[in-house]
Amino acid sequence: MKKFRAKIKELNIWLKQIRNLVPTKEWWKILQAKLRGHFQYYGVSGNFPSIKRYYSLALKMVHKWLNRRSQKKSMSWSKLYNYLTLYPLPQPSIKHNFYTLSHKFVS
Repeated sequence: MKKFRAKIKELNIWLKQIRNLVPTKEWWKILQAKLRGHFQYYGVSGNFPSIKRYYSLALKMVHKWLNRRSQKKSMSWSKLYNYLTLYPLPQPSIKHNFYTLSHKFVS
């Protein structure tokens, strides 16, 4: 649980720092890579609830920091979901299944 909280805090700090420095399209690619890496590292048998929770908290933080770029709220949840259809984020999935001892990727 300590590692989970540390990873969430790390992502939150990164989002806070990057939100106004570069356009969203540029840091969105980095966010995709961060999520992909997290899911590949922590996507092991029995850990799906944790990586799903990480994903949902990441979305909440993205929504929060996108709305704090200016004084008026410009990114509603529906706008964020529309943005996600155009520029999707990786979905949480189990990458390493220890129960079958295989290393095949599961999407």
